[in-house]
Amino acid sequence: MEAELGVALPADFKELSRRFVPGAFSGYLSLLRPTDDHFETPLLSMWHGGRQVAGQDESGAQIFEPYGIYGPDAEPGLLQWATDISEGDHFWLVDRSAEPDRWPVVSRREAGESWHQFDMSTAEFVYRMIADPEFKPFTVANPPRLPFYLPHWAPYPPSVEEWEALSNPNREGRTRW
Repeated sequence: MEAELGVALPADFKELSRRFVPGAFSGYLSLLRPTDDHFETPLLSMWHGGRQVAGQDESGAQIFEPYGIYGPDAEPGLLQWATDISEGDHFWLVDRSAEPDRWPVVSRREAGESWHQFDMSTAEFVYRMIADPEFKPFTVANPPRLPFYLPHWAPYPPSVEEWEALSNPNREGRTRW
C-alpha cells in the first residue's frame, strides 16, 4: 500500500491498525484499513475515489479545498485515514518533505463544513475524540462514561441499556486509557 501511495504512513496509525481488529472506537470512529477484509472500506479505495472525484471537474475539486487530494506527483494534499458514523472525514495533510509522524490531522464534521487542522498524532486525535469532552467539535466523550472499542463482529448495540453497559465506568475487564 505504501509503495502505491509513494509515502510511508504514520507509525502510530500502523500500530493502531495492528493492535485493533476492524471495528469502531466508541462505536463511532473507524480506521480505513489497507485491505477490504471484514467489509471495511480500504484506505486505497478511498484515496482512489477521492482523486477521481477531485479530478472530475471544478465542483469535485472544491470538496477538498483549500488542501486538495494527495498525489505522488502533486503535494501536499489530503489522505483520508478514518471515517465516523456522522459523516465526518479525517485526513492527514501529507507532505513528503516532512516525516509522516509529523503530518497534521485535518478533519471536518461533514462535507461542506469548515476544516479543522490539528498538529497532533493520529493516536492522540483518536484518544481526544473518544475521551476528551473538551475536544470540540469532534468529541464523543461523555463523562463519566468510558471509551470502548466495538469490533466489527460485535452487534451494534440496539438498545440504550447495551450502550450504557459498554461505556459503564464500573464494567468488569475495562481498559484504562
